[in-house]
Amino acid sequence: MTVSTAPEIDLMDLSIFEQSREDEVYDILRKHDPVHWNAPSDRGPGFWALTRYDDVRDAASDHERLSSAHGTQIVDRRVEGYGAPSIHNMDEPEHGKYRRIATPLLRQKKVQEWQHVIDTTVQQLLDDAERLGEFDLVPTVSARLPMLVLAQVLGVPEADAPKMVDWTNRLTSSDPDHKVDAAALAAAREEVLDYFSYLTEARRKEPQNDMVSVLAHGKKDDRPLTWDELSAYYIVLVAAGNETTRQAISGGTLVLHEHPDAWQRVLADESLVPPMVEEILRYVSPIQAMRRTAVVDLEIRNRQIKAGDKVVLFFGAANRDPEVFDDPHAFRIDRTPNDHITFGWGVHFCLGAHLARAEIRTYFAEARRRGLTFDVTGEPKRVRHNIFRGWTSLPVRVGRVGGGR
Repeated sequence: MTVSTAPEIDLMDLSIFEQSREDEVYDILRKHDPVHWNAPSDRGPGFWALTRYDDVRDAASDHERLSSAHGTQIVDRRVEGYGAPSIHNMDEPEHGKYRRIATPLLRQKKVQEWQHVIDTTVQQLLDDAERLGEFDLVPTVSARLPMLVLAQVLGVPEADAPKMVDWTNRLTSSDPDHKVDAAALAAAREEVLDYFSYLTEARRKEPQNDMVSVLAHGKKDDRPLTWDELSAYYIVLVAAGNETTRQAISGGTLVLHEHPDAWQRVLADESLVPPMVEEILRYVSPIQAMRRTAVVDLEIRNRQIKAGDKVVLFFGAANRDPEVFDDPHAFRIDRTPNDHITFGWGVHFCLGAHLARAEIRTYFAEARRRGLTFDVTGEPKRVRHNIFRGWTSLPVRVGRVGGGR
């Protein structure tokens, strides 16, 4: 095995991420050790860390040699448990068969049909924000928006939508530096599956225009999905259906607070909302990393990757690669081109990308229409994780352009 030139860097040291030092670490690795062997430790098994844009994109495209079926989290965890795998933890051709069942409901044109749901949800959340004046953005707005929208896309009645927020928090809150509370995760999964079992039976009898109806009547290899297959789908939708929107709104609010001139430009020019959202997605990179497993021996930048080795694709590092993005640490709301890979690449490109973009754009567009400003009033608290760049707390005060509330 080739010896790393940056052996002191341990990407399983979660303080790097908790203290927002990951970008400086990525800079070192991209320059000196772009295919970095992260040695095994008591924090977890060893893995190869890719930090350059081209390497990350190429690895994401190379699904034949770099498998997702052995788990996509840096540590060996599957949020769906150890029954049937979710589409995250699956390779072609099986992955494509399952993915195609849900794709029609999440295409860009179909997502446009859900725009009224997104509009209404955003308006309600910003009404709450203005009424409160000072609050924690994460539990009040960021965590609620994607799950309240997804609840309606899935077909969850409005009265039960708050359960979605609770479930996703419990399914995705595991700190990889600590032992998972297996009993707590199992209890959360059981609640989710009990609920969706009831909803599945209801939609089999009376289909509606929602995701549960699509899945309940979906077929793979000309047969209906089994309950184990449906269970894995439901769990991953609840667990993974919120992270990008949630963290982009939190991180976007923080970076706009740090760059007030940028928000003033957006307030003066509505056309800047879409490119600003794309820059937030690049700059924040809510999903920092995904893991693959080599199924054959291969070589990346003269590093010899052996079959069975873990390879981690650091999308957050790729999105700050100076060979692709001019002045990559600068926040430019009119950056063009902006070919970020925040939603991944290849066959595992994010299934919910269109929905997430619609949610984030609508949120910032409505905040702009109202002339709102958000001042960060306390210390932001980062998620202790190397997969997500996220926040557990972001205290803010809402105001309006010209002062007042």
